[in-house]
Amino acid sequence: MLRKRQQGHGRPMITALHDGHRVVVVGKRMVYSPRWRFVTDFLLTNLKTVLGPEWGDEACKKTPDHQLFRWLDGLIEAAKEAEGGVLLPPRGDVSALTRLAYALYLIEHNDKPQQNLLTRLRHPESFAPAVYEALVASAFAVAGARINGAEDGTGNSPKPEFFATFQNGVTYAVEAKRKQNWKSPFDLHGDEFRGELHRWLRDKLYKASKKALENPVYWFELGISAEIRFDQIDQLRELIITGIAAAEEITVKGRPPPPAYVFVTNNQDLVDDRASNLGFFALLVGFGMADFREGIVEIETAMDNHDKHRPMRWVHDCLSLVQRVPNSFDGVPDELLDDQGQPIETLRIGRLIRYPRSDGSEGVGRIREIASMDQEAMVVLVDEDINQQVFVKVPLTPQEAEAAKKFGNAIFGKPEGPQETIDEALRFYDRMLEIYANYDRKSLLNQVKEHRNFPEFEKLETDALRIRVAREITKSVV
Repeated sequence: MLRKRQQGHGRPMITALHDGHRVVVVGKRMVYSPRWRFVTDFLLTNLKTVLGPEWGDEACKKTPDHQLFRWLDGLIEAAKEAEGGVLLPPRGDVSALTRLAYALYLIEHNDKPQQNLLTRLRHPESFAPAVYEALVASAFAVAGARINGAEDGTGNSPKPEFFATFQNGVTYAVEAKRKQNWKSPFDLHGDEFRGELHRWLRDKLYKASKKALENPVYWFELGISAEIRFDQIDQLRELIITGIAAAEEITVKGRPPPPAYVFVTNNQDLVDDRASNLGFFALLVGFGMADFREGIVEIETAMDNHDKHRPMRWVHDCLSLVQRVPNSFDGVPDELLDDQGQPIETLRIGRLIRYPRSDGSEGVGRIREIASMDQEAMVVLVDEDINQQVFVKVPLTPQEAEAAKKFGNAIFGKPEGPQETIDEALRFYDRMLEIYANYDRKSLLNQVKEHRNFPEFEKLETDALRIRVAREITKSVV
């Protein structure tokens, strides 16, 4: 569970320590070094490897103003600012560099090296759009999709940047475009900014729609360098939704444009080397998809629509659920690393701890159960000396409390995520699907044995029955 929150839901990181060397598998390659303490150490070395050391030596002389070299200079500056620490201060250039390096690793590890993408990264003019394409592809890889480069396809028909195939077998054609500059200042209330945003979205939607891609997904990067405050997010969201809805009136060869999923993002680190807040904005909108929009519908219809759009909703969720670039090879959350990047010792199931007995003496018990509660944890101990099970409250360190708030009791070795109140029907439905995922047919039927349509449920295939049971339980609760 922790590994997926750190490394995503695609092919896991394959790594081990051997004879003092950190060994990492990248796709079909195996690489190693004695100097890789953290994932970022490996990623930066791998970045130089895939782009080519020879190219780097030559390019730094011929095109020293290449943005990649500027980011590398920023990394050196940030390392000096860290004053010997391994966790670098937040900076736009360092964030952009490490995210690009991570994206290239993810793409190769979940598919194969994309030479066309690497070629464009080497050229200063095509570097920026190629970086965004790499980040978009990595978002699909993190969500568990298989990435296939579109340049491998045959024929003269228009091609997307890449294809993404999910476990359900559905393949999506993905376009990724980035706004290079703004003529108007960032002002959500200003007619100039609002007009430029809507015109740009309309233009990009029209050009993407002309390709007539099958199962299209469009990713548009706003490229706003100004910090987008928390209180501005809803207004920006509504402004984008309004612009995309207005663009649905366009026609392509006299016909309405094909329906598409549209992700609109803003990565401040890509446009501001000195950004320290590193805010990230992402919005998923249905273009020409009436059933994707919010509204009041029957719950059965809502669950139909939810399942239909589940892969794209999952990609969107992973943008916030999964850490952007992991630091630990072992899937340790950043919250549980010290200022030198080493894992701190935490409470764990099976660990022995000291506790005060009721008679005033000190006992030693082995943790059998644990549940975090804000700044402390309720722990069930087994004291073997007195052959007794005891309940004690144990204070959590600030790092443990922060990690438990984000990841739940999984940080203590218990397969249990953060506790949350599920008060939305569709989220409850998702939870029911998780619960019934491993139920056998007999157990599933037992959940709905009193239902008036039970004879019909008995005729369903097991997978369809699992969905039906989850839906009927959701309906009964709602």
